Amino acid sequence: MEKKFIWILAGFILSIGLFVIITVFGTIKIGPSPLIPREYISQFVVIIPGPLITDILLLYAIPILFFCLFYYMAPYLIVLYIKLHQFCYWLIRRPSKYGIFKMGTTVKSGRLFFRALIVSLFSFSISVLVVQLGGGDLFRAKYNPFSIFSQAEAVFLGTFALCAFMIILFFPIWLLEDSGLVSYRVFYDERMPANIQGVHSIYSNVLLGYAGLSTILALFNYIIKTLQKVRLDDPAILTPIILIILPFVVTGLLAILIYLYEYFFARNKERIQLKLARFNFPEIKIPRFEEMKADN
Repeated sequence: MEKKFIWILAGFILSIGLFVIITVFGTIKIGPSPLIPREYISQFVVIIPGPLITDILLLYAIPILFFCLFYYMAPYLIVLYIKLHQFCYWLIRRPSKYGIFKMGTTVKSGRLFFRALIVSLFSFSISVLVVQLGGGDLFRAKYNPFSIFSQAEAVFLGTFALCAFMIILFFPIWLLEDSGLVSYRVFYDERMPANIQGVHSIYSNVLLGYAGLSTILALFNYIIKTLQKVRLDDPAILTPIILIILPFVVTGLLAILIYLYEYFFARNKERIQLKLARFNFPEIKIPRFEEMKADN
């Protein structure tokens, strides 16, 4: 196992461990009731058919199926996102010039984990939105919309369910980022700074901004409401803590997907470059900061 996968592997182990804990606690009783509600074992996520074991298999398998689909669609997705980028800047009458920045070949473990974490945070934020709009019963069996704890459990389950599907949004952005395609905009006669950024940024920044802000607001809401309703020695106080660590655990669902992405990366990049050749984008060489200082 390469070092770059270490944090992704940790997330995978955490997710497996969580499912094991849920299964074990579902069989341990305190009085007439188990530690984990029975519906967690019999249904887990309501919108996904079957009991816990089939839900687990599907949650890990769906991202892999999306990888197989997007692998063959990758060159065409790149072209689609380029056209969308060009259209957006055409609307604001600020056209961009495009080029390809030749990047290195190494990637750090933190970057791969960050990609998985953003998908998890975005899934969490969308789950919160669905629950707030009255869709908590899609995720939680015996859902009580008036209980903050039932809402939190619905968000917990919804994050698992949605993470597998949010890859539809993020996978093409990863492809675009790793293609090295950048946009170049400089307005010499206007009071505006030069703008050189990856074409993927216009997409990823929107998703990242929404995921970050909505996650912070949601956690603040659940923490405040939980503290208002329970004592510090009440086990229910663990609810917001579970939600805080949830995105880190959910990254485990994407571990196999990211491994496959990296394993087939070189081959996939060649296919994408062949498609990009039709645009005749020039290669952009960005000097190192020390070189720029030397020139001055």
